[in-house]
Amino acid sequence: MSTPAKVTKTPYIVAVILLIVGIVIGYGIGSVTAPKPAEVTAPVGLTGEVRIGALLPLTGVLSTFGAQYKEVLALAESEINDYLAAAGKNWRIKFVVEDTATDPKTHYDKLVALHGTGVKIFIGGASSAELSESLTYCNQNDLLIFSPSSTSPALAIKDNGFRYTPNDIVQGKAIARIMWLRGIRWVIPVWRGDTWGDGLKRYTVERFNEICKASGESCGVLEDYGIRYDPAAKEFSAEAAALASHVSDAVSKYGKDKVGVLLISFEEAAAWFAAIKAYPVLLEVQWEGSDGTAAIAPLLDPSVADVAITVKFYNTMASPGVSPHGEKIRKLVREKLGLDPMGYTYFAYDIAWTIALAIDAAGAYDTAKVKQVLPYVLERYLGASGYIKLDENGDRAIADYDLWAVVKVDGKPQWKVIGLYHGLTDSVEWYTS
Repeated sequence: MSTPAKVTKTPYIVAVILLIVGIVIGYGIGSVTAPKPAEVTAPVGLTGEVRIGALLPLTGVLSTFGAQYKEVLALAESEINDYLAAAGKNWRIKFVVEDTATDPKTHYDKLVALHGTGVKIFIGGASSAELSESLTYCNQNDLLIFSPSSTSPALAIKDNGFRYTPNDIVQGKAIARIMWLRGIRWVIPVWRGDTWGDGLKRYTVERFNEICKASGESCGVLEDYGIRYDPAAKEFSAEAAALASHVSDAVSKYGKDKVGVLLISFEEAAAWFAAIKAYPVLLEVQWEGSDGTAAIAPLLDPSVADVAITVKFYNTMASPGVSPHGEKIRKLVREKLGLDPMGYTYFAYDIAWTIALAIDAAGAYDTAKVKQVLPYVLERYLGASGYIKLDENGDRAIADYDLWAVVKVDGKPQWKVIGLYHGLTDSVEWYTS
């Protein structure tokens, strides 16, 4: 980061400090009177509509994510434009929404097409596979892309991608510790065979083995029983049969209370749970999930919700923390979609606002200037997900994890946060059992 002496040489960085001091709990970030014209010295030059690409998985195996992101981006767009009008600015923001179908190639094609129309900054890469597909093009063409939910450690590199969630080295530690605290001593991993699944499985297994070794107990990961499946698969009858055989063998050796299944998947988890109903042994052990299955709508379907409840399917997702601005996000998603928002939804909202503030401070739709000014924006920004600090690779550096589980409330299944993993202490605060 530049020193204060260097800051004075760059007009648009001076401007961002003056601008954000007046709106750190800002109009769209919370509620505050817009700065008076005399207090705002951001460079002039931005006029008309500035278009930001919003590449969202409105269909496919992350459609729950996409639906929530779309709602909060619409809210942010309205708030940002109200703020710009109140501040006397001559430009407005527009989020151009495109459906990626959770498909990396579709994501790439739509990004390239939008770039051809002049779009330079994107919100996208909901999955790590989608982000990975488009990063080289973004780097080569000086485009910026911001992801609320890509977590693969393979993408923890210095580039033009910014991820407002921590990478899966952190989540792997959380999942391993949670499984250990649940009494699981022998883990059978099942994971989707892609960049994200491979990475999260690797770091979770490594951390669990470290915990196991330090404990001196008889425990470990049963790698030979692991199942790496095709992400394009739609049903899992053959895989469920194989898993039942493996779990049965493990249970006979170690006891059902010591065996657990780690399922790293997206919304195809519903198809997995439909398949395992045929095998009672798979319902007798505990299952652990991840951010790919936390708070997803398909697991509330009556045909599989009882399975998720029976196996105590616990799922981690980076927590938005406590913020005075979080309630409007919760209210919006509940009213529009009938669900509690996942942590990443708060991140998407904050991405929208910090992009807008950085563009306004830079005084131009210029990616180099926006990239340079972004750290100054984040230092002074308090959003729906609290304080945001990015590491040297542009990934969120600090995070705890909410624990999501399907429970029944008044006879109906719903997602509920049942605990919080504290990254600083590697411990879990349980809200309910």
